[in-house]
Amino acid sequence: MKNRTDKILLAVFAVTLPLHIFLVLTYLEIIPFVETWTLPYRAQELYAYLAFGFFAVPVFCLQLLLCRRKRCRVAAIPALVIVGAALLFTYGFFTATGWDTLGWGILLLLCIAPAAGCVLAWIVYALRKMYRRGDIQ
Repeated sequence: MKNRTDKILLAVFAVTLPLHIFLVLTYLEIIPFVETWTLPYRAQELYAYLAFGFFAVPVFCLQLLLCRRKRCRVAAIPALVIVGAALLFTYGFFTATGWDTLGWGILLLLCIAPAAGCVLAWIVYALRKMYRRGDIQ
């Protein structure tokens, strides 16, 4: 890790991934931390968004870090894992019956934030390459 930006991306990934895991576990009340019924409604909305939408940040950092590594040919692995999970959840959604459809739909919705993080990282990386080549001034 010679580049300062790569070190920053790795540090942000290393900090935000455990934070996201902690938020999800406390939101699902696996780890008792905050009683959500005592929070105001707006705070409950923010807590739910952070628990399930915040995952775009560590995925963005990981994807951009993998894209920036010149010798690393595994940059597509996070995107492929997310697409594979989304396809699996879509198949489960359309083949399930009854209330199982709701569970598969929720799992499918949880793929949106990581997919957005991956797409945003690829866009940032493409813009950086175009800027370095001189296409964007």
